[in-house]
Amino acid sequence: MESPSEQRLSTLQAKPRAGCGRLGCACALPISERFVLWALRQWQCDRALPAEGSTLHRGFQMAGLLEALPDFAIAMDAFLFGARRAMEIHLPTCSKVSGDEATLVALCGLAQGDYDAPLLASLDVMMAPTASRVAAIRLKAFAVALESAGLRFAPSHGQSGGRLN
Repeated sequence: MESPSEQRLSTLQAKPRAGCGRLGCACALPISERFVLWALRQWQCDRALPAEGSTLHRGFQMAGLLEALPDFAIAMDAFLFGARRAMEIHLPTCSKVSGDEATLVALCGLAQGDYDAPLLASLDVMMAPTASRVAAIRLKAFAVALESAGLRFAPSHGQSGGRLN
């Protein structure tokens, strides 16, 4: 007889995710992850705190997340200036998700799920220590705002499971 975790794994393997089926395609991501991916890519194009009327500003406004935009932009600036190497972020029209994009989305999940120690450890590997602290604080504020708007990434502490891409 299968254990409950084996049954859960079998169920997950049996249900293919919606999408086109191409490996690494963004179309199969949940809406919360798609929003973050879109924001990363749009920020990459703007590279500054977006002005009113910019695509990024309008997107956050339409999602009811305008108050989270400064936290997001400051976290991304910390990545830009504090990362140990250049991050691979695709253009907004690209359907493929890069490893760095997937990592940044997963970090939002850690921040939202109150996994502060793994979040900080991951950021410390990716960034200079002072930049990682700024990124962690701002990423946490951004992830909490996403959760308040109904965009959840993973189960919170105490719940089993949790998907990090």
